[in-house]
Amino acid sequence: MRGTRTPRLRREFGVATLRPELAARRRRQAGFTLIEVVIATALGVLVMGALTSVVLTTVLAANVATARIETSAQVRNFQFTAYDDFALARPPSPSGCGAPSDPCTTQDLVLQGYRMSNDIGGVATSYTVRYAWDPSTQDVTRYAGTSSRVAAGNVTAYSWYIDATGANPSVVVSMTVTVAAYNTTYSQSQTLRFYPRITASPSP
Repeated sequence: MRGTRTPRLRREFGVATLRPELAARRRRQAGFTLIEVVIATALGVLVMGALTSVVLTTVLAANVATARIETSAQVRNFQFTAYDDFALARPPSPSGCGAPSDPCTTQDLVLQGYRMSNDIGGVATSYTVRYAWDPSTQDVTRYAGTSSRVAAGNVTAYSWYIDATGANPSVVVSMTVTVAAYNTTYSQSQTLRFYPRITASPSP
């Protein structure tokens, strides 16, 4: 009686007996094998390495572009500022340097000229500015009277001289601006030529 009731009870409660080979197959398919885990891990490492390389390359390119823009902005700011000052000044008179073979580096670039008033019947007043490069701060500072402001920053090299070969003398300024951004450093060197516009003192 007991042997005949067991299959009936199992059928009534929805319990089925698996064959031994089917049960063994399901046990084998219950998880991943060690080889499958190793292969999946290797593929994951390769994908993560490729993504990391792409991200680092993108960040490096962005840093270089940012540094390039910053260096160009510093050179342009000095160029635009000094252009107006040279337009109002005579050629500078350096002492002990200022020739193409011996440019000035730490000596201030002093510009003296005249500024005309916009008032009717106004007279010209003397005008003096100077540009000084400080290697310790890497700044080229413009001084006019009691005021001062930085004309260019991150200047790692700076020199100037007077070129008297043309009909009118010109001043040649060379500078190198270096900007460090994250893990990259970008340098830009520029040579600028300025033409002083005043060649004589104004008439009284």
